Amino acid sequence: MRNLIVNPQQIALLQQSRLGVEVEEHRINNSGHLSQAPHPTDLGSRRFHPYFQSDFAESQAEIITDPHTSMTILSQQLATLQAIFTHALQPNELIWPLSLPPEVSPADLTFIANNFERPAYQDYRDYLLEKYGIQHAIATGSHVSFSLPTALLAGQSVAARNQLYFHIVQNFMLARWILTYLFGATPQAAPNYFSTLPTALAQPVRSIRNSEYGFTNTTSENVRYTSLAAYLHDIDAAIATGQLYSQHEFYGPVRLKKQTKLNDLLTEGIDYLEFRIFDLDPFSVDAISQTTLRFFKVFISYLAVRPIPDDLAAALAHAQQRNRQVALEAPERPSAFTNELQAWLQQLTDFSHSWPIDYQQAVTAIAQRASQPELTPSARIMYAASQQSLTAFALTQATLYRQQQQQIPPEATPLNADQRQLLIAAYQLGLRVKHRNTTIQLCGQHSAVELTEIQLNGTKATTKLQQLFPELL
Repeated sequence: MRNLIVNPQQIALLQQSRLGVEVEEHRINNSGHLSQAPHPTDLGSRRFHPYFQSDFAESQAEIITDPHTSMTILSQQLATLQAIFTHALQPNELIWPLSLPPEVSPADLTFIANNFERPAYQDYRDYLLEKYGIQHAIATGSHVSFSLPTALLAGQSVAARNQLYFHIVQNFMLARWILTYLFGATPQAAPNYFSTLPTALAQPVRSIRNSEYGFTNTTSENVRYTSLAAYLHDIDAAIATGQLYSQHEFYGPVRLKKQTKLNDLLTEGIDYLEFRIFDLDPFSVDAISQTTLRFFKVFISYLAVRPIPDDLAAALAHAQQRNRQVALEAPERPSAFTNELQAWLQQLTDFSHSWPIDYQQAVTAIAQRASQPELTPSARIMYAASQQSLTAFALTQATLYRQQQQQIPPEATPLNADQRQLLIAAYQLGLRVKHRNTTIQLCGQHSAVELTEIQLNGTKATTKLQQLFPELL
């Protein structure tokens, strides 16, 4: 077995890694159907907005945070963005809290197909519509980005940097089934989600979305993770033969991210990883909880120090099959792999002992699900649905969370009333908000201003920011 990080100082540096979150979620009306209202007009332009975007359907919003080392600050920013988005909704709109959409009528399908307001992506969107159909494309979830700390990568060659990132990717593929068990939250689909319901889904399961019936494509199942070269070759080959439109159509559970082209990874290095396996958590007001994020940060850091088995190809094939099996297990029952699950999580618990207490507590809390499947999200969803219905449960949660998000939560840095107005307006307009120690900086395309330096003096916050950053006009 081989490993890359064994130095205790390097292991300690992993605690400075950064996570970011992108939450995909649907706007619905208060009767539980996908909203046909336009994307909120108060939220700046989707041509450049760093925080509020939309996806395949106009109702399919994307809420995007910045990356942070602190999970407290990350969760606070996500809560702020979610509250701002909720405030921008129409009076009769709610946020659907489940990854699989509500029941969609033929009229809904026609509306989704014919209404799309991001012209730069129209060709790609038309391609997806033709290839996959609407139901597949409107599944949602949370994507979590992970970047290694600069101090750990300092002095490393591009090859060494890539090797470390891909070591994490390989271990993630070996352990993905654990996250499917712990966080799976798509036990059932709406009656018309599948044209023909697969036999395997006749009863509730842990995660439709993370199963072979979920948000995936054939290519993502065939890409090899035995090496970075094999991974890039397989994606390039799929694009060259027309199996994939581009690298964006690769729906694998983890993506290697670079600001430029995928092939630049070999010469310029991986910037960060994007993990795409989280179903929306309907028991968290922001769709992914701070406890989950703390657990995941420890989890991914542990993958950086966990050895890779010598028989990697066989181990990857075995892990892929195990994930398929776990995804389709009955959510309220123990997994067939409970003993392996508990042993793995005990090793994670031991690794977490050098972390701050709130991270240790997060690992302990999530690890309880291994021996108590009734605590997993899918089991909790099915219990709640048995008391009413899946749709009624989702609408109850959606209504509750809209009420809770009436107050926009404070950021970590103390702000007075004027500064809070400016911060909220900055998020709405699409300025980049950067936390720097005890200050918050607002950044446009060409300039940056500290929030504490801006004085309203009776001017509206949006007007003041447009004066300072004319590119917003």
